[in-house]
Amino acid sequence: METFQNQVIGYCGFVEWPLRSPDLTPLDFLWGHIKGQVYATLPTTLQDLRRRLTDACDSLTPTMLHNVQREIQSRVQMCIATDGEHFEQYK
Repeated sequence: METFQNQVIGYCGFVEWPLRSPDLTPLDFLWGHIKGQVYATLPTTLQDLRRRLTDACDSLTPTMLHNVQREIQSRVQMCIATDGEHFEQYK
């Protein structure tokens, strides 16, 4: 609280965040891919980290990006169908 001057978002924090709010940005897959590429071994310098990040982003294929875009559309449609209420992404 001290570090962020009481600007905390979280359950029972100063800015209420609904339990189980739907995650409309399915970037977990992309972050997992990038993280796996970047941290296969620990970067030794800041320049090494930057290079690895760039290389990991360059390794994303059009198919991967298309799948993410399709997943975002699907989640938005589910959110609209439930009028913004909680929904199960995978049944």
